[in-house]
Amino acid sequence: MKKVLLGFMTILMMVVVCVSVSACGSDGGSSDGGSGDGSGGSPANALVGTWSRDYSTADVPNAKEVYTFNNNGTGSYKNAYQTGTFTYVAANGYIVAKIKYSDYSTIFENEWPYTINGNTLTLNGNQYKKQ
Repeated sequence: MKKVLLGFMTILMMVVVCVSVSACGSDGGSSDGGSGDGSGGSPANALVGTWSRDYSTADVPNAKEVYTFNNNGTGSYKNAYQTGTFTYVAANGYIVAKIKYSDYSTIFENEWPYTINGNTLTLNGNQYKKQ
């Protein structure tokens, strides 16, 4: 009885491993498991690069906001007031980022909707141009 049970457990474990490996295999597409537009896993290929936009405030009339998304799921942020570094996952039209601003000790977790159309990234309602 022990040998039968041991044999069954071995077969069951092999089935679980085979299913797990095939579920994680490459489909030959981009590294986000989708079209590169954030519709798959992480990070989205089309998102990789530096994106910026110009903006104005009362005390900084010619400011620039810049996001850099690296292909390893890390990035950096800079605007007229602060800088930061972050890790991110892009999926299903959203970016989930854990960002550490240089002037805070806390890590903030954000979820931003985004779309990419050519060289324009619309991130959380703002439009950025690819550099």
